[in-house]
Amino acid sequence: MSFADILREVVNGTEGALGALVVGVDGIPVDEYSITKDIDLQSMTVEYATLLKEIERGSQASQLGSTREVTVIADAAMILLRRLNEEYFMVLIIRPDGNFGKGRFLLRMSVPKLLKEF
Repeated sequence: MSFADILREVVNGTEGALGALVVGVDGIPVDEYSITKDIDLQSMTVEYATLLKEIERGSQASQLGSTREVTVIADAAMILLRRLNEEYFMVLIIRPDGNFGKGRFLLRMSVPKLLKEF
């Protein structure tokens, strides 16, 4: 199963999902699947890659270990970031009225599938 197939499965399985991406920690997307053109996913990932690095530094400095997941709830969307490995993470964008719990579950369940593709 390709990255695109896995991303499509997560987005289509989550009510209110707008898109999903596999992104390098440098902010460069590896693959993406989107059902809307209203959100600039690529520029968003650069910003959230920087945020994830800062949060990881804080987790390490606090001796909490690696950061596995981060959720940002904004006015226009919920953004879930899930670490895949040291080099990559996945992003899922959901409308505010979408099914956050289902999205989080599918995001977590997709990690082993995505890791097989690396």
